[in-house]
Amino acid sequence: MPAGINRNKKAVIKVVRFLIGICCLSPGLLLFGLVSFSHAEEDAAKVLFENRQAYVFQVKVIDKGSGNKSSIGSGFLIDSEGTIATNYHVVSDYILEPDQYRVEILDHNNNLYPVEILNFDVIHDLALIRSAEVTSDAFFIRQDRQLAKGERIFSLGNPHDLGMVIIEGNYNGLVEGSRYEKYLFSGSLNGGMSGGPALDRDGQVIGINVSKGGEQLSFLVPVKHLNELIAKAADENGVVAREDYKTYILTALLEDQDAYFSDLLDKDWPVKDFQNYTLPDKIDASLKCWGHTVDKEEKKYNEIYRYCRTEDEIYISGDLYTGRFSYYYGYLDTDELNRVQFYNLLQENFETGRFRNGYEGDTTNFICHDDTTLINDSNWKVTTCIREYVDYRGIYDTALIATSIDQSHAALTVHIKMQGIDRNNIKNMHNKFLREIVWKQ
Repeated sequence: MPAGINRNKKAVIKVVRFLIGICCLSPGLLLFGLVSFSHAEEDAAKVLFENRQAYVFQVKVIDKGSGNKSSIGSGFLIDSEGTIATNYHVVSDYILEPDQYRVEILDHNNNLYPVEILNFDVIHDLALIRSAEVTSDAFFIRQDRQLAKGERIFSLGNPHDLGMVIIEGNYNGLVEGSRYEKYLFSGSLNGGMSGGPALDRDGQVIGINVSKGGEQLSFLVPVKHLNELIAKAADENGVVAREDYKTYILTALLEDQDAYFSDLLDKDWPVKDFQNYTLPDKIDASLKCWGHTVDKEEKKYNEIYRYCRTEDEIYISGDLYTGRFSYYYGYLDTDELNRVQFYNLLQENFETGRFRNGYEGDTTNFICHDDTTLINDSNWKVTTCIREYVDYRGIYDTALIATSIDQSHAALTVHIKMQGIDRNNIKNMHNKFLREIVWKQ
């Protein structure tokens, strides 16, 4: 027994000495490991660029009359039959005016190839184009495992027609409070990189470059929407005919707005007290809400505001955007203005405001209708304005302005603005909003 104990002690001492030696060496080993990891990070971008640049193209829309570029972007090969993914907005000039433009791609060896449009998704800003002259291996489109926030990802594209580059950054998940899904990428996308691929460390496509939000802040279309478009294009009738482009856009816009507003109408809206009223609060996660108070001491009245809006929009053309939804409440009161002065103040605030979208010829002029109505035992002046999209009949922009008129020195004004909505949803949304307004006398 004692001999056995002594042998165990010797064994333990050897192990302890060995561990002490390892501990003494560990700072150097740790430094070596960090250096190796740093080099591996640097090498990842280099390896990906060397291995993948041949599958990334510059996409050019050419004005036939002048022969010069109208717009440029990027795209990437997704199969061995010459199918290339890009953004809808990159090729939108051609889609909207196919007689005026043509589309071609430039590869990494400066070879030009003509392409045709296969299919596109105006809602998620994606398009599939094809060149019969491009046959090669392609990117692997990611299907399954989700990335973790903070993982390194890599974006390829041709910024400002300067040549192909790779941008390294971090994946930060889906943008919160967004009507249309987008990944937040802490990397600097620039004009011309739209439509290029965003890759994980294994070179698999996880998203598509779409826009820039600021310094080191960019957005990607999730690859799942590209997979959906690929599946649609693979159907028997998956290629959109040139003469059907605008009809295809209209159908997509109608389906998208109906799904969004029908979902809102089916919900029980939360309400919140605002001065002497109870009003709809943040009615959907896609909205962001703020508030502020303005003391107009020199003008003898006070203003209190609360507003909610979506921050997403759908690109149709360089002049026409749609899909925004907003509402705000403005409460004005005074102890110094007389009834006439206060009424004039309300008139100044009683206007539809500007809509960003629409160039001359894109929409009809606004047609407005004025009315006075009783809302939950309170009297209101209500104006509704509406205009239609010229090329997409059945889609409208609308603004509703309602002002309470029961009090001589205080009033609430409600503004509701919706873009890209049909008449039925306009009526239902307006009615539901007004039903929720309660004046607590």
